[in-house]
Amino acid sequence: MSKHEEILTYIEKLDIGKQVSVRSIANRLKVADGTAYRAIKEAENRGLVAVNDRSGTVRVSVKGQKRNHKLTFGKIAEIASAEILGGHAGLEVEFSRFSIGAMQPESVKKFLMKNSLMIVGDRKDIQSMALHGQSAVLVTGGFDVDQDVIDYANEMGIPLMRATYDTFTVANRISHALANELIKKDIITVAEISHDHRPALREEDTVKDFMELMKRTNLSRFVVVNPHRVVVGVVSMRDIAHKSLDTQINKLMNYPAVAKQKMTVASISQKMIHEGYDIMPIVNKDYTYAGVVTKSEVLESLQRSQEESQVTHTFSEDMSSKISEKGSAYTVMVEPLMVNNVGNISSAALSEIVAIVVQRTLDKRRRRNVILESMNLNLMGTVAIDNLLEIYPKVINETRLGAVVDIEIYYVNNIIAKAVVNLQIT
Repeated sequence: MSKHEEILTYIEKLDIGKQVSVRSIANRLKVADGTAYRAIKEAENRGLVAVNDRSGTVRVSVKGQKRNHKLTFGKIAEIASAEILGGHAGLEVEFSRFSIGAMQPESVKKFLMKNSLMIVGDRKDIQSMALHGQSAVLVTGGFDVDQDVIDYANEMGIPLMRATYDTFTVANRISHALANELIKKDIITVAEISHDHRPALREEDTVKDFMELMKRTNLSRFVVVNPHRVVVGVVSMRDIAHKSLDTQINKLMNYPAVAKQKMTVASISQKMIHEGYDIMPIVNKDYTYAGVVTKSEVLESLQRSQEESQVTHTFSEDMSSKISEKGSAYTVMVEPLMVNNVGNISSAALSEIVAIVVQRTLDKRRRRNVILESMNLNLMGTVAIDNLLEIYPKVINETRLGAVVDIEIYYVNNIIAKAVVNLQIT
C-alpha cells in the first residue's frame, strides 16, 4: 500500500467530526507535509472530509449515506448567528436535544446528557455544570463568559457558543430548524436507492457481450460507457432482438436522461414514467458512471416514504388535514394562510386542494400509484376567509395507465372553480 493510500485509509477510519490537518497526519504517519496535503485534498474530493470556516478540515459522513434529522453544533451556531468561544473540535458532532437553563442548579442536572445543548444566560454555575455534564453551551444575550469556562470547553472539545439574541428567539430558531431537518429527512435522494456496482457495457462491445453479461447477472438492461467511463447510452434486450452477435452496442443503444446522486427521487420519477424509462443512469459531477436506479424502485420508495413519513408539517399535509369527506364530496374551510395579498384564495392553495381531492378519489378506487401529469384550473369567482367550500370530483375517463378527473368547487351553491386533471397510473 502506498503512503497516499495509507493516509486515505487512516482518514476513512476516523470518527465523524474529528479534525484533520496536514501536520497531524504527517507526524502520525511519518510522511512529508506535501504527501499529507495531497491525500487530504483527495479525501475532500471523495467526500470523506470537508472544510468548515470555524473548525477547519473535519471528517464527515460519506456523500450518499442516509441523512438523519439531527443537526450539528456547527449548524446550530449558524442558525443562532452565534460566536464560537471554545470547543471547536466538537462542532461537527450531532446534538440530541436542547434545554433552557432557567432553573436551579439541582434541577439542571437531570437535563444534562452527552451531546445535548444547554441554552443559558449569564449563569456561570449553569455554564460550568453543563460542560462538566458533557453538554454544549449556548450563552444568549451576548453576555461575557469567564476565561476558565472557555479553557475547559477547549480542553474537552465541547462547543461553547455565544449569541446576541434572547433565549426565546434562539430556542424558537432551533425548534424551527429541527422541524425543517425532519421534513428533509423524508425526502429521498437518488443516492439512497441507486445500485452503485451494477456492471456496464462499453460502446465497442457487441451483442455477444450483452448476452454473456445478461447470463452472468440475470439483468436485461445495461448502461453503456465510453473508455473514460462517461455514460453514453442504455441498451436493453428489446434493442438487440434479432441482431447478429457481432453487432456493436453503440449502433443499438438509446440515449436517455441521466440523474445525479443528490437529485430527489420525486424529481426523476415523472421523467422516467413520462418517457417510459425502466432504468436511469446515475452519474458523478463529471458525468462518469456511478450506478443506476430502476423505475420500480423509484415508485416503491415514493410509496414507502408516504407510509413512513415522520412529519405532518409540510404545506401539503397541513392542507390535507383541513379537507373533510362529506358523502361523495369534500369540504374545506378557507383559512388566512390560504389567501393571497388581496384576500382571495391563492392559486397555490386551490391547486393543492384539487390535487389532494384527486388523490383521495383515486385511492378509493385502489389506484394508489398516481402521478399528476397536468391540471387545467379555472377560478370563476372570489373566495374569502371563512368560506366553506364544497368540492365534487368525477372520474370521466379511466384506463389501466391513466385517468382524467373533473373537479367542481362550490360556495353556497355557486360554482367558483373548475379543474380538469390528467393522471398517469402505474
